[in-house]
Amino acid sequence: MTEVLVLREENKVSRMLKDERGMTLVELLATVVILAIIAAIGVTAIGRVIQNTREDAGVANVQQAMNAAKLYQSTESKATGGKFFTLKEILDGGYLEAAKGTWETPDTVVFTVETDGSLTLAVPANQLTAGNKKSQPIAAGTTNDDILSLTRADLWTPPANP
Repeated sequence: MTEVLVLREENKVSRMLKDERGMTLVELLATVVILAIIAAIGVTAIGRVIQNTREDAGVANVQQAMNAAKLYQSTESKATGGKFFTLKEILDGGYLEAAKGTWETPDTVVFTVETDGSLTLAVPANQLTAGNKKSQPIAAGTTNDDILSLTRADLWTPPANP
């Protein structure tokens, strides 16, 4: 009996896969470094987004407090011209619900009903927190229009020293 030896021709793909031995250490290190750089950029960007969101929430808290104060003013007969009331009274009266710890000391946030019936606000410094930032003061006499146009920079950026 004669044995017949048949040679099969390997295709190109089979040869390329057979010759592939994996990644070298340098290639592996380069890949890890590239992934680390991408991760660092992503974490930094996400951190900035989170901080901006916290600051925007602080601005919204001030605006909501002003809206609640207007409701309080319209329903409480004692809130007439020349009188003032605090954010604590608004919270205790149920006109505003704020998460625990939102306002540092609500009894120092003062709303004043002017003689013409308009409402103004004064907020001391450090009433709100956004991450590691503390809020800047809002000067006495700040009107509703000022509060509606309040920006992140107004509330969180310290004034420049001359």
